[in-house]
Amino acid sequence: MKLVRVVAPHFVAGFESDGTVRRTAPILKTLRGWTDNRARNYLARKGWRASVVPEQIAFPFVQNGTPRNQINIGPPIDSR
Repeated sequence: MKLVRVVAPHFVAGFESDGTVRRTAPILKTLRGWTDNRARNYLARKGWRASVVPEQIAFPFVQNGTPRNQINIGPPIDSR
């Protein structure tokens, strides 16, 4: 499974694919079930950029409120 980052003028989102788009951010739900080729062509027509996130820095989607593979990325940022 690979994580793909999509950059558009009004959003940045991602989806997971294994040759078929399996999981998406809500804004990309149209792509669910599409082949990589179909998704790539659609993104190109829209003028959006897509790139595969290298596995060593890919953050998995959260499922049911719990990260699938929890990664410690440091202390929380103070929002004050």
